[in-house]
Amino acid sequence: MIRIAHVDCIEGKKQIAIMDTSSISFMQLLSGKNIPVEEVLKDYDLILIPGWVVEELNDAIGRMTYVQNLIDAGYPIYRIEEQDYSELVGYEEGNLYQIVLASTFYLARIRSYLRRYVEMKDSLELDSYQEWIRKLYDEWPDSGERLQSGRVRKKNAGEISITILAEVISWYYPETDALTIYTQDNDTYIYQRKAESDLRELFTERIPVPVAYKSNDAILCQLYRADVINIDEIENLRKNARKITYTRERLDHSVVLITEVMNNELFIELIKDKSLHIVF
Repeated sequence: MIRIAHVDCIEGKKQIAIMDTSSISFMQLLSGKNIPVEEVLKDYDLILIPGWVVEELNDAIGRMTYVQNLIDAGYPIYRIEEQDYSELVGYEEGNLYQIVLASTFYLARIRSYLRRYVEMKDSLELDSYQEWIRKLYDEWPDSGERLQSGRVRKKNAGEISITILAEVISWYYPETDALTIYTQDNDTYIYQRKAESDLRELFTERIPVPVAYKSNDAILCQLYRADVINIDEIENLRKNARKITYTRERLDHSVVLITEVMNNELFIELIKDKSLHIVF
C-alpha cells in the first residue's frame, strides 16, 4: 500500500489542490507516454487526497507507484482523513454536519441515513463527528460488490469525501488564493456546486473561496497552450467525445457559460482560441 504522510492542518496554505483517482489515472497515462504532465502541479503548496480516495488508489499498483513518484519528486502531496475535518473547522461540528448533509443532496440513501442515525433537533446533541462519520463510512448505505483488492465498493464515497473537504476549505479558510479539484467525475462537480449553493443560505456571514476544476480536458488544454503537447498527441489521448463546460466572450464583451458535447475536432478548435476557458 502507498505511504502518504498525513496532514491535519492546512492553515497558511495559499494554493491548494484536491485530487481524485480519475485525474491521477489520467496523469499516470500521460506520464507513461513521456509527457511532463506533472508541470500542472507545480504551483500548489498543498495537494490533498482524502482518506477514502487513498483507499481507491490502493486498488491499482500503477496509480500507487505514480503518486509515490510524485511524492519522491518533492510534490507536497498529503493524505487527510475524513475524521480530521472536525479540527479543520475549529470543532464547529454542527456546521460540519450541515456541510456533509449539503454534500449528499443527490444521494437519497446517504441523506436518509444521516437523518435517521445522526441528526438531532439540537445540533449540540449530535454525537462526536469522528464517531458518526467513521460509522457512516463503515456502514456506507450504498455499498456494492467486494473488489479483488478486498475493498468493498462504496458508490460515490470518493466524490462525497472530496466535496466535503472542498466545502470545508472554501468556507473556513478565506486566506486561500486558489482551491482546485482535479477530477474527471461529473458527479463531483454537480455535488460541489449544489453544496455551495445550499450552504450560502446557511452561512450568510461567510464568503466562500471559489472552487475551480481541472478535468482531463482542462489538463490537455493547459498542456497544449504551454506547447507541451501537439494536436496529434491530443487526438491519440482523447478517445471519446465528452461534455465540456466552458466560457465564451460575445462580440458585446458579455461572457456566456456553455455546456456541450465535443468530439476531437471541436475540442481542438476550442483550445486554439485562447479567449475560451474550460470550467469543467
